[in-house]
Amino acid sequence: MTKPSSRTPTPCPPASGDTSLPDTTEAIAHAWAQVGAALSPHPDCPLPTWTGGGDTLHQHLIVIGSGHEGDIVGQLRHLETAAARFGKVGFVGSANVRRLVEWSLGDRVVVLSRMPRDVSDWDLRCALGALARTLGPHAAAAHAGMPHLRVAATSARHWRDRLAASAQHGLCVGIAWPGITAGGQRPGAAPAPDDTASRGRPLANAPMADRSTELAGLARLTALTPLIPLLAVPGVSWVPLGTHGHATTDATPPSRVDWIDWRADCDDLADEAALIDNLDLVISLDVARTHLAGGLGVPVWHVDASAQPAVAGYSQMRRFGALSGIARNVENDWRDAVEAAAQALHSLAAEFQGWTR
Repeated sequence: MTKPSSRTPTPCPPASGDTSLPDTTEAIAHAWAQVGAALSPHPDCPLPTWTGGGDTLHQHLIVIGSGHEGDIVGQLRHLETAAARFGKVGFVGSANVRRLVEWSLGDRVVVLSRMPRDVSDWDLRCALGALARTLGPHAAAAHAGMPHLRVAATSARHWRDRLAASAQHGLCVGIAWPGITAGGQRPGAAPAPDDTASRGRPLANAPMADRSTELAGLARLTALTPLIPLLAVPGVSWVPLGTHGHATTDATPPSRVDWIDWRADCDDLADEAALIDNLDLVISLDVARTHLAGGLGVPVWHVDASAQPAVAGYSQMRRFGALSGIARNVENDWRDAVEAAAQALHSLAAEFQGWTR
């Protein structure tokens, strides 16, 4: 079926005495509305909403995952708790997250590509975002901070072999940052210094401050500018994470930085999770990738300029954020948080010196 053109056609005047046109137009509009509902992964569901409690051991629950992928990934751990309480749990979500749920919970959760037309085998429904509140505080905290995501062994091996063949350094670090407005700068991005004074100086042997200056000049006016202190740390192979194909997140650092960009090869969050599972560390300014790494049990450093952490702690998580109790400037908070992470990374990279994958 071909979607109707977005252009508005000029209607033909009805023949004299013909009153069927308005009815026909309404019928067509109604038909297209039905088609849209049928193609949606979350059409209107007649099942009652689960509000908590009750004898659910022999009942079947459909959990609907929608919204920002960071919220979805952060809430997936509650599916395991729900699976222990219900006789059967189904999950309806976007294609980007379904395979990750299959890998992680496929033996306990039925993954559905769309809401079933026939819901006679199901009793209740619940939004994923409301599942923690509905389960109750004790049940929701059952797996807090613990790894709950898993990846397929074959996919993990695929990325491990690629890293071994491509990485120039023994320390492989994933880096994730949200996009910024085109032509603008993220908080914490200072004007890029002139790079003329640093031309011709060997980057690998330069002091850390000089490396930052040179890289800032080479990567000026890009979305990577706030990350310059991190990229200046020697002995690191960087693996960018997140969505590929956005101008503000596709900036490329100088060739002297070992930048392994495989985002175009990741079809969904499952592929990205299998790649992350092989990294030594993830440094993230993006909530979704922090949840992804934390859920896999991969060490993650979450850089956050807010006074209140946006992500609950994972066992392998370290947070670099604003100092509490101080009059705060958002720009300085971002810069200070990134620089603190860079100093910690410098110490870690020294431990990996001489390692190979």
